[in-house]
Amino acid sequence: MVKIGYMGIPLSNSEAATKGFVERMGIDATLIPLMSSENVINALESKKIDLGVVAFENTIAGYVEETLKAIKGRDWVEVVDELDLPIHHFVFVRDPSSRIKVIASHIHALMQSSGSIKRLYPDAKMLPVDDTAYAAEMLANGELDASHAAICKREAGEFYDLVLAHEHVEDEKDNVTTFRLIKRA
Repeated sequence: MVKIGYMGIPLSNSEAATKGFVERMGIDATLIPLMSSENVINALESKKIDLGVVAFENTIAGYVEETLKAIKGRDWVEVVDELDLPIHHFVFVRDPSSRIKVIASHIHALMQSSGSIKRLYPDAKMLPVDDTAYAAEMLANGELDASHAAICKREAGEFYDLVLAHEHVEDEKDNVTTFRLIKRA
Protein backbone atom coordinates (compact mmCIF):
# COMPACT_ATOMS: atom_id res chain seq x y z
CA MET A 1 0.00 0.00 0.00
CA VAL A 2 1.26 3.47 -0.93
CA LYS A 3 1.86 5.89 1.95
CA ILE A 4 0.84 9.46 1.13
CA GLY A 5 1.62 12.23 3.58
CA TYR A 6 -0.21 15.53 3.38
CA MET A 7 0.02 18.90 5.04
CA GLY A 8 -2.84 19.43 7.46
CA ILE A 9 -4.99 17.02 9.42
CA PRO A 10 -8.17 15.06 8.66
CA LEU A 11 -11.03 17.25 7.38
CA SER A 12 -8.59 19.74 5.85
CA ASN A 13 -8.52 20.89 2.24
CA SER A 14 -5.20 19.07 1.86
CA GLU A 15 -6.82 15.81 2.90
CA ALA A 16 -9.57 16.42 0.31
CA ALA A 17 -6.91 17.02 -2.35
CA THR A 18 -5.06 13.86 -1.29
CA LYS A 19 -8.26 11.84 -1.64
CA GLY A 20 -8.69 13.40 -5.10
CA PHE A 21 -5.23 12.23 -6.16
CA VAL A 22 -5.88 8.72 -4.80
CA GLU A 23 -9.17 8.50 -6.69
CA ARG A 24 -7.61 9.83 -9.89
CA MET A 25 -4.78 7.28 -9.71
CA GLY A 26 -7.05 4.42 -8.62
CA ILE A 27 -4.65 3.19 -5.94
CA ASP A 28 -4.89 1.83 -2.41
CA ALA A 29 -3.21 4.30 -0.12
CA THR A 30 -2.68 5.07 3.52
CA LEU A 31 -3.18 8.79 4.15
CA ILE A 32 -0.87 10.27 6.75
CA PRO A 33 -1.62 13.74 8.18
CA LEU A 34 1.65 15.63 8.67
CA MET A 35 0.38 19.16 9.49
CA SER A 36 2.94 21.17 7.49
CA SER A 37 4.71 21.25 4.14
CA GLU A 38 8.03 20.99 5.97
CA ASN A 39 6.89 17.77 7.65
CA VAL A 40 5.79 16.36 4.28
CA ILE A 41 9.15 17.16 2.68
CA ASN A 42 11.07 15.73 5.65
CA ALA A 43 8.99 12.52 5.56
CA LEU A 44 9.68 12.16 1.82
CA GLU A 45 13.38 12.77 2.36
CA SER A 46 13.58 10.13 5.12
CA LYS A 47 11.46 7.72 3.02
CA LYS A 48 8.73 7.48 5.69
CA ILE A 49 6.19 8.18 2.93
CA ASP A 50 6.12 7.35 -0.78
CA LEU A 51 4.29 10.47 -1.97
CA GLY A 52 3.42 13.84 -0.51
CA VAL A 53 0.69 16.42 -1.05
CA VAL A 54 1.27 20.13 -0.54
CA ALA A 55 -0.71 23.24 -1.35
CA PHE A 56 1.22 25.21 -3.94
CA GLU A 57 -0.76 28.23 -5.12
CA ASN A 58 -4.11 29.92 -4.55
CA THR A 59 -6.02 32.18 -6.93
CA ILE A 60 -6.54 34.85 -4.22
CA ALA A 61 -3.54 34.56 -1.91
CA GLY A 62 -0.87 33.49 -4.41
CA TYR A 63 1.97 31.06 -3.77
CA VAL A 64 1.95 29.12 -0.50
CA GLU A 65 5.10 30.44 1.16
CA GLU A 66 5.19 27.51 3.58
CA THR A 67 5.58 25.11 0.65
CA LEU A 68 8.10 27.25 -1.24
CA LYS A 69 10.25 27.47 1.89
CA ALA A 70 10.03 23.70 2.51
CA ILE A 71 11.14 22.73 -1.01
CA LYS A 72 13.83 25.39 -1.39
CA GLY A 73 17.18 23.77 -2.15
CA ARG A 74 15.72 20.29 -2.35
CA ASP A 75 16.35 19.45 -5.99
CA TRP A 76 15.13 15.91 -5.47
CA VAL A 77 11.47 17.00 -5.18
CA GLU A 78 9.60 15.92 -8.32
CA VAL A 79 6.04 16.90 -9.19
CA VAL A 80 3.95 13.85 -10.12
CA ASP A 81 0.57 15.55 -10.61
CA GLU A 82 -1.42 18.70 -9.87
CA LEU A 83 -5.01 19.09 -8.75
CA ASP A 84 -7.05 22.29 -8.64
CA LEU A 85 -9.48 22.23 -5.72
CA PRO A 86 -12.26 24.79 -5.25
CA ILE A 87 -11.93 26.17 -1.72
CA HIS A 88 -14.83 27.40 0.40
CA HIS A 89 -14.42 28.78 3.90
CA PHE A 90 -16.89 28.77 6.78
CA VAL A 91 -16.77 30.61 10.10
CA PHE A 92 -17.57 28.44 13.11
CA VAL A 93 -17.90 29.48 16.76
CA ARG A 94 -18.39 27.65 20.03
CA ASP A 95 -20.99 30.00 21.49
CA PRO A 96 -23.02 32.21 19.11
CA SER A 97 -23.66 34.72 21.91
CA SER A 98 -19.93 35.36 22.46
CA ARG A 99 -18.27 38.46 21.07
CA ILE A 100 -15.66 37.29 18.58
CA LYS A 101 -12.30 38.94 19.12
CA VAL A 102 -10.01 36.56 17.22
CA ILE A 103 -10.36 34.60 13.97
CA ALA A 104 -8.10 31.53 13.80
CA SER A 105 -7.16 29.59 10.68
CA HIS A 106 -4.30 28.73 8.35
CA ILE A 107 -2.60 31.89 7.11
CA HIS A 108 -3.77 31.23 3.55
CA ALA A 109 -7.41 30.86 4.61
CA LEU A 110 -7.11 34.15 6.51
CA MET A 111 -5.64 35.81 3.41
CA GLN A 112 -8.36 34.35 1.18
CA SER A 113 -11.07 35.68 3.53
CA SER A 114 -9.51 38.91 4.82
CA GLY A 115 -12.13 41.21 3.24
CA SER A 116 -15.02 39.18 4.66
CA ILE A 117 -13.34 39.00 8.07
CA LYS A 118 -12.94 42.79 8.18
CA ARG A 119 -16.57 43.25 7.15
CA LEU A 120 -18.02 40.66 9.55
CA TYR A 121 -15.64 41.16 12.48
CA PRO A 122 -14.08 44.63 12.06
CA ASP A 123 -12.33 44.59 15.44
CA ALA A 124 -11.17 40.98 15.41
CA LYS A 125 -7.54 40.02 15.18
CA MET A 126 -6.38 37.21 12.92
CA LEU A 127 -4.53 34.28 14.46
CA PRO A 128 -2.60 32.06 12.02
CA VAL A 129 -2.50 28.38 13.04
CA ASP A 130 -1.05 25.35 11.26
CA ASP A 131 -4.23 24.20 9.50
CA THR A 132 -7.88 25.14 8.99
CA ALA A 133 -9.21 21.89 10.48
CA TYR A 134 -6.77 22.28 13.36
CA ALA A 135 -8.31 25.70 14.12
CA ALA A 136 -11.69 23.96 14.46
CA GLU A 137 -10.19 21.26 16.66
CA MET A 138 -8.50 23.85 18.89
CA LEU A 139 -11.75 25.77 19.28
CA ALA A 140 -13.71 22.63 20.08
CA ASN A 141 -11.26 21.29 22.66
CA GLY A 142 -10.86 24.60 24.50
CA GLU A 143 -7.34 25.52 23.37
CA LEU A 144 -9.06 28.60 21.93
CA ASP A 145 -11.73 30.21 24.10
CA ALA A 146 -15.24 31.25 23.07
CA SER A 147 -14.04 34.70 21.95
CA HIS A 148 -12.36 32.93 19.02
CA ALA A 149 -13.87 31.75 15.74
CA ALA A 150 -12.38 29.24 13.32
CA ILE A 151 -12.34 29.43 9.54
CA CYS A 152 -12.40 25.93 8.09
CA LYS A 153 -14.25 23.54 5.78
CA ARG A 154 -17.90 22.94 6.66
CA GLU A 155 -17.13 19.27 7.39
CA ALA A 156 -14.51 20.19 9.98
CA GLY A 157 -16.74 22.60 11.89
CA GLU A 158 -19.62 20.12 11.87
CA PHE A 159 -17.39 17.22 12.93
CA TYR A 160 -16.26 19.19 15.99
CA ASP A 161 -19.88 20.18 16.84
CA LEU A 162 -19.22 23.89 16.40
CA VAL A 163 -21.89 26.42 15.43
CA LEU A 164 -21.88 27.76 11.87
CA ALA A 165 -21.76 31.57 11.99
CA HIS A 166 -21.08 32.45 8.32
CA GLU A 167 -20.68 30.48 5.13
CA HIS A 168 -18.65 31.08 1.98
CA VAL A 169 -16.48 33.83 3.48
CA GLU A 170 -13.78 33.47 0.82
CA ASP A 171 -13.40 36.91 -0.80
CA GLU A 172 -13.84 35.53 -4.32
CA LYS A 173 -16.29 32.76 -5.09
CA ASP A 174 -13.92 31.24 -7.68
CA ASN A 175 -11.35 30.50 -4.99
CA VAL A 176 -9.12 27.62 -6.13
CA THR A 177 -5.95 26.12 -4.65
CA THR A 178 -3.53 24.08 -6.73
CA PHE A 179 -2.18 21.10 -4.82
CA ARG A 180 0.85 19.15 -5.94
CA LEU A 181 1.49 15.45 -5.57
CA ILE A 182 5.24 15.09 -5.11
CA LYS A 183 7.85 12.37 -4.71
CA ARG A 184 11.60 11.88 -4.49
CA ALA A 185 13.24 12.19 -7.92
